[in-house]
Amino acid sequence: MRAPLLFRAAAAAFALLGILPAAASHVPVLPGGPVAGQGRVQLTAELGRLDPMLEAQGLTENLSEERLYRALTLGGYYRLHRNLKLGAFYRLQWGALHNDDWIGIPPGVDWQWLWRDTSERLEQVLILDVSPRFLLPFLPGRDWVLQLKSRYLLNFWNLQHSLLLRPELTWFRIVDRRPVLNLSLAYGLYFPLNFGETLIYEHGPYLALLYHLSPAIQLEVSASYPVRIWTTVPDVITAGDTPYQEALGRLELGVGLLLRLGG
Repeated sequence: MRAPLLFRAAAAAFALLGILPAAASHVPVLPGGPVAGQGRVQLTAELGRLDPMLEAQGLTENLSEERLYRALTLGGYYRLHRNLKLGAFYRLQWGALHNDDWIGIPPGVDWQWLWRDTSERLEQVLILDVSPRFLLPFLPGRDWVLQLKSRYLLNFWNLQHSLLLRPELTWFRIVDRRPVLNLSLAYGLYFPLNFGETLIYEHGPYLALLYHLSPAIQLEVSASYPVRIWTTVPDVITAGDTPYQEALGRLELGVGLLLRLGG
């Protein structure tokens, strides 16, 4: 008597599993899967207390759909003190995804859910940066620096204000008073100041290895795991679906070329 009951329970479970993906289809999914690649080229110079910077960056959102985030950032740091830098930057970016870019298309009975194509949408972002740093001589090796990066970001496209707090610990390998290798570990926290439903909308660890090929050329490899929190969009309410709050993370592997003039 128990065997038929078990078969019925198993059949019901499989039937439920078949229903779940359709029921949850209005919840966002990552556009490019669990792993993405990124690269950057950065040019800096040393002009007394001023360090101007130009950086080009790219991130693969979804290569099959030709989705690619690109950004060009221009600005610089001013060394107010040996342990304190102030920065101001202006960024042009294409392909950024925001919460409201998850949209629904009502063909009739069942809605279709997808990401809006933002690959050619230009956004302009103002960035103000305060980066105090401190030497930690009590740690093994003595060549450790703690940086407490704080960044204010204003996106002029949607007028969203946000704050980034990112503590970063870096170990320097010094040979003949020159850095040869940097190993950095950081954790970023993004706070929405005038939007969103959560205290933090993105967070995650960041690990980077920087090799000094020469005083003017550095090579970088990095890995990060940003977790973004997506919340209910208006189309979901219109469709009558269940509200959600979904945290989605992915591994981002990066390479970089850093060029420095002067110094």
